[in-house]
Amino acid sequence: MDQNQNQNQNGSMLLKVVSIIMIVGGIAGAVISVLATILASAATTVLNNSEVKLAAAVAGEDTNKINAAMWIGVIFLVVAAVIEIIAGVKGKKNWNNPEAAKSLIIIGGIVAGLSLIGAIISQSFYSLATGLVLPVLYIVGAVQLMKQSKQ
Repeated sequence: MDQNQNQNQNGSMLLKVVSIIMIVGGIAGAVISVLATILASAATTVLNNSEVKLAAAVAGEDTNKINAAMWIGVIFLVVAAVIEIIAGVKGKKNWNNPEAAKSLIIIGGIVAGLSLIGAIISQSFYSLATGLVLPVLYIVGAVQLMKQSKQ
């Protein structure tokens, strides 16, 4: 096996390994989403309490806005987890299929975009740095897979 074939096979293996990690991460995200939903439900009950609404109003806060922001965050978590699982499954299924590389690059870009949005929402550089590692490696693996079809 020459060096180019070996390098491309490693690219495919990169995609396979990263896809498995994304599946596990997506499942963990789904579990966290369930917990966030439970906590958001409890928080909604608290925020709808008339005494809490009054105290928030005195402090210049709007409990309806807090509640809406919290639920938007929960929905974002659910969507991100589902898309990460889908990306992982597609990558694992197609790690050796160069014809699927373009669609894998696209879904990898979507996961990277969601990671970027999540980091902006959380205002965390650490989240940005760690959240982009897997999607970038996924895209690199998909690009390497694409190069296999051109040889």
